[in-house]
Amino acid sequence: MKIILKISLGVVAFVLVIMAVITFVVNPLIRKKIQTAFNENSVDYNLKIGNVHLSVFKSGIELENIIVQSVQVQNGLPDLTGMIASVKFKEINIWKIVFNNDFEVSEVTISDSEIKGKILLKKQTKTPKISTINIRIDNLFFNNLEVEIKDSSTANEYVLKDAFLKAYNLRVNKLDTFAINIIGKIDFDVQEFNKISADSMYTYNAIGMSYSGNSQVLSVNHFTIHPNYPNYEFTSLFPFETDRIEAEIDTIHFYNFSISELLKTKNIMATYVEIGKMDLNAFRDKRRPFRHVDKPSFQDMIYNYPGKIDVDSIAFLSGNISYTEHAEKADEPRIIRFNEVYAMLYNITNDTIFKTEMAYMVLKTNALVMGKGRLEILLKAQIFDDNNTFSVDGSLSGMDAKELNPMLTNNAFINVSSGWIDDMKFSFTANNAKAFGRMTFLYHGLDIAVVNKQTDDNKGVIAWFLSLFANKIIMNSNPIPNEDVRRGIIDYERDPEKFMINYCFKSMLSGIKSSLDKAPRKTNN
Repeated sequence: MKIILKISLGVVAFVLVIMAVITFVVNPLIRKKIQTAFNENSVDYNLKIGNVHLSVFKSGIELENIIVQSVQVQNGLPDLTGMIASVKFKEINIWKIVFNNDFEVSEVTISDSEIKGKILLKKQTKTPKISTINIRIDNLFFNNLEVEIKDSSTANEYVLKDAFLKAYNLRVNKLDTFAINIIGKIDFDVQEFNKISADSMYTYNAIGMSYSGNSQVLSVNHFTIHPNYPNYEFTSLFPFETDRIEAEIDTIHFYNFSISELLKTKNIMATYVEIGKMDLNAFRDKRRPFRHVDKPSFQDMIYNYPGKIDVDSIAFLSGNISYTEHAEKADEPRIIRFNEVYAMLYNITNDTIFKTEMAYMVLKTNALVMGKGRLEILLKAQIFDDNNTFSVDGSLSGMDAKELNPMLTNNAFINVSSGWIDDMKFSFTANNAKAFGRMTFLYHGLDIAVVNKQTDDNKGVIAWFLSLFANKIIMNSNPIPNEDVRRGIIDYERDPEKFMINYCFKSMLSGIKSSLDKAPRKTNN
């Protein structure tokens, strides 16, 4: 019995000695070795480690209170500081470290880390090497990551709050450069993400972002695009007229969407994208100089994307869109509103297989124009058509014609005094050159006034005379009693300096104008 007791005491004493050696000799030695190795090989950053805990029996090690600071300082403070409460390595393959100079570990957990400061985010001509040894990490976890980084060369700023990241099957070969393909799969959960654009004009904010590599579902609870300047101040900061966009989007889901694929190849692949609600406001000051540059068609924008696009369908379940424009000779801006917007897009793709197989991109949408008349539109575009041809069929339900004044005043310089739209149906085909088609515009009791372009009102002798003349050549109803319905003609040449929305609107406006005229133009189609 005494022998067993002595052996037990000896084992305990040996373990205590080993633990003491590890605690007071090995751990400080490891801490010093890591710090020295890092600092000798890095000219930009310094590393300090508070404590090291080696676990021989579990083949693991934990580093505590880690601080990484940039060598470059401003006002006595480092440009960049990273603080990590704990880094735990589990199941390290000691044999391969010692004999093969390979680092293999089952799991790395980085807890309560914070990175703040400035860094140069310019694209480098050469991507730096990650490591001088082979590295394999089966599971890499970041728990509670906080990031606040500013670009020292632009206004770019990135803020990440309460982020949890999981990366699986990380493989880095000796002298590899950084690339996303070193990671097999990614999961993340981010409470909040903020980004300020390089030109300081916009702040982008996402709340409640999550992604699962297994289910390949990306979800965002709330996303905003917020301009950092008011309407006129924003547009004045650009040499040419430009759009100021403000958007608020709730409940976004991407299904069968690969983050890794997007980061590796820029490919955008998804079976279904759902947007619960989107409120979008756009403003343009047309008194600014216009930049004469050709705009690509919406088809070419998709085809020219540097990666592959293949999205089966996108659903906008609800939302409101407003466009405010200050016309060149107007005293006040005018606003156009679309409420209760619902839209479905199908087959958004640049897959070159459709150069030989016929398929169509399709948009189905409906909304209330100025909150009153129901507008329904079906747009179809053949994929990889040489002329970028698309067709539009639509209708507008009954509404007070005066509700259209914000659109007509700026674009046709007429103001509706009274009148009621009974029904509108239109159909046209458009391509890179022009749009042509027909419109049936039924209305009654129409009375209009011509807007004075210089004063933006319909007062004065000149405006009164022009209004009188206009009402003499414009019919006040369609159909006129005891006459047939007049069919309007859509005929509009594409302005290559304007985008698709303007192209479609001006095409429809040509049909409205011809429907009002006593002697509408004839079509050759």
